[in-house]
Amino acid sequence: MIVFTKRGWQIDCDQYADELLREWKEWVNQGKQDPDMMYLKNRNRELFLLFLEKVRETSKKSFIPYLKLWEQIDYKKVIEAIRRTITALENNEPVDEQRMQERNESINEALKGSAPRDLLLKCWDCGNRFTFTISEQQFFKQKGFQLPNTCKKCRNKRRELYYM
Repeated sequence: MIVFTKRGWQIDCDQYADELLREWKEWVNQGKQDPDMMYLKNRNRELFLLFLEKVRETSKKSFIPYLKLWEQIDYKKVIEAIRRTITALENNEPVDEQRMQERNESINEALKGSAPRDLLLKCWDCGNRFTFTISEQQFFKQKGFQLPNTCKKCRNKRRELYYM
């Protein structure tokens, strides 16, 4: 699977950070006051440092309450990065344009040369392998979704349980 390569992890990490940022933007638009930040704890530190970079680059002070909630539940090194991000947002510190450009170039470089092909993924529910076709990948990318964690059969089971 592509995620297990350095290039694949870089792409996946960037996409997940973007997905988290979209989620926080939706929260701001919905006026969500007190979200449960436990879903951020014990995750990959590299991913969250990238996410914090992206939050900082938005220059949106509306993210500060979410950062403060997150700060209350995470570990020391992540807390330090969260505090630096809060300070940067509060003080309207300029964004490091060069760092942003280098990161984007790095992602674009990682995306080069990866010819589209079907991926073989493992379902988190049943443990079986399933094929994630090129057309499904294009659909997921168009909608801004990340790779599926479950096969179609398990996704359908969840939907049935949810809508019963």
